[in-house]
Amino acid sequence: MNSRLVVGIAVVVVVLIAFSSVYLLNRPVYSSNSHPQRIVSLAPSDTQILVSLGLGKQLVGVDSYSYSLLELVNATRYLPSNVTVLEEGESINVSGLVLLHPSLVVDEEGLIGSNLNQLREAGLNVILTNDDYAQNFTQIENSIINLSSSLETRTQGEELVSWMNSTLQRYTSHGNTSVAYLIWICPNYEFYTAGGNVFINNVIEEAGGVNVFANQSGYPLLGPSSLTLANPQVIVVQEIYNLSYTTYMINHIPGIASTRAYQDHRIYILSQNLPTDLLNEPGPLAVYGVGMMREIIHGNSPSYVNSSYVMRELNVTLPVF
Repeated sequence: MNSRLVVGIAVVVVVLIAFSSVYLLNRPVYSSNSHPQRIVSLAPSDTQILVSLGLGKQLVGVDSYSYSLLELVNATRYLPSNVTVLEEGESINVSGLVLLHPSLVVDEEGLIGSNLNQLREAGLNVILTNDDYAQNFTQIENSIINLSSSLETRTQGEELVSWMNSTLQRYTSHGNTSVAYLIWICPNYEFYTAGGNVFINNVIEEAGGVNVFANQSGYPLLGPSSLTLANPQVIVVQEIYNLSYTTYMINHIPGIASTRAYQDHRIYILSQNLPTDLLNEPGPLAVYGVGMMREIIHGNSPSYVNSSYVMRELNVTLPVF
């Protein structure tokens, strides 16, 4: 063999070995807790974040509520075509999760309850977040940074937070329009509402409103007289079963006809899909909830706020970094 050729081959081999050594020393080493390849997400707020962090194709299982929300915003394309959609009940199907062989299960601290011990006893690696109990956008953004750091996607997490802040700047408004938010109206016309230390209150404030029940805590059950005494300028109601039933319940709340909202035709019903998801599932998409609430407070939205209206007016899009 030609000596020059032998020398050339030897040099190439040395270079390749050196390059391989450098690569092996510097490439990230993924453990079961870092950048896992098979993730199960059991809460819509977490699923939003994971998809936005660019981890959608690593989701081998999501809860049915997460999948429905992604369908509403045309984002199921970011999931594997064979993703398993898990039907959720009061208890988690642990054996079903084990069959998915996940390297990580992500769930909400307030939702998982007693199931946590079962998951860990089954050998599953679990990360808990607390977005569903976030009181404001700052807490959501902090959760994003923490979760992205643990998954070695900190850069994407910072980009997601930056996107949220810039989007919020477009929708944030200032004002003092009084707003009552009714989550559920009971058959006796008592209703559940949002107090001053929950996320919906922050959305109302960011949109330029004042929550008339901000002096309450959590999601209190109040009587009809509380609504008439508060006399809000705007009443926002989450749809109960369907539009006709919700309208009937609103119109029969004792004393509601005396409120400014009723007299000025400023009562708005949020359909029980995307509009309510934007407020009930604190995550990246919640920034559009501020835009939706601002349109309501400014009197620019229809009395029935449905998914098609929100998608058309706000161009709701889940960003992926």
